[in-house]
Order: sequence, then structure tokens, then C-alpha cells
Amino acid sequence: MGKFKVHTKYIAEDGNVVPSVTTILNSQLGWNKSILMNWGIRMVKEGKDPHAYTKDAADTGTLAHSLCEADINGTDYEITDDWTENQTVRAMKALMAFREWREQTKPKFVAAEIRMVSENQRVGGTADGVFKIGKKIYIYDIKTSRDTYPEMRVQLGQYCTMYEELQPKAKIDGGVILRLDKETGDFHYHAVHRDTLDIGAKIFKHALAMYELKKEL
Repeated sequence: MGKFKVHTKYIAEDGNVVPSVTTILNSQLGWNKSILMNWGIRMVKEGKDPHAYTKDAADTGTLAHSLCEADINGTDYEITDDWTENQTVRAMKALMAFREWREQTKPKFVAAEIRMVSENQRVGGTADGVFKIGKKIYIYDIKTSRDTYPEMRVQLGQYCTMYEELQPKAKIDGGVILRLDKETGDFHYHAVHRDTLDIGAKIFKHALAMYELKKEL
């Protein structure tokens, strides 16, 4: 499959388009801004284009997510010529890391790529999925970044809130940020306690309020 796809739009029951969770977080939380600025300056000094590097990394992450989703669903994913050789190699390493984690943990996947719209908060988002280990249910997010950041816990916390809104009988016990290293092929499992998910959801609520208030300036 190719890399090009239409940007996801989230539409409420009244037919209006609502903002995504990532749009709100990207516009309202700048916790890692100084880190990114310093990284960009360093890249420029080294004669590299930080924008091109970021886009390449994002494309690699998109491919890695698609490969992992296909692995969960037991389907084949055709890698077309739209992807560069470098992107394909790194995405395959991420897939190998995912399969290693899956073999060790043996999760039972409940759902993958869960597209959600919260009518209560008027926001949309797509969670990577939900799985069970024993009797406990976890909401998870796959990342191919070099590290994990607090914003990721905020995002996962909000997805947890949205999932439980749409599935009233479900109760999420905790979260998982699964970082797949596309350079080494290793996986890094980051457990997120339910209390942390709830804190993340509270932070998102404030970010959403600021997003809405900004429109009135």
C-alpha cells in the first residue's frame, strides 16, 4: 500500500467537524519546545535539513504503524515504491520489535486503530488499540520516536476517557506506551498507571479549554 492518504476528519453526530486530540495537544502544550529548538539548531549546524528529517521519520512511523496493525489483524501489507528503502528497512525493524514484544507478552487484542469522537468534549482521535492480559484491559499507543515524553501520557489518558465514554461497560485498568526502536529493532515497554491516565485526561481538559478560549481573543 502507498503512503498517501487523506487526512482523518472527525465528525460529530450533528455533522460538524471537531478538532483532533493531537491538534489540540500540538497547539497548546509546548513542554518539549526547547528540546526541539536545540535539536533543530544542531541539525542546521551539521548541514542537515530538520524538516526533511522530521518528515522522513514521520513517514517511517506511519509505515511501522501500518505493518503492526496488519500483524495484529493477520493480514498482509504490501510495501510499495512510495516508501524509500531507508524507511522500509527501519519500519521493518520496528515490526520485528513489535513481534518480539508480542511473543513475550502474548496479549489478546480487543481492537486496533480505534477511531473515536467524543460528543461530550467535541474532539476526535484514533487510539492504536486495546488489549487484554489475563483479566486486565490496557489501552496502548505505539511510538517510533527516540524517547517517550509527558505529552504521550496526556494523549493516552484522553484516549482512555474517550474509549470509556463510547464503551460504558468497559473499564481500562492501565495504559502502555510501546516504543519500537527503528534503528536497533528493540522494544521498550512503558507501563502507565490508571492514576496517571486520569491525570493526563485532566491536563487535556485544560488544554481543550485554552484551545476554545483562544478563539475568543
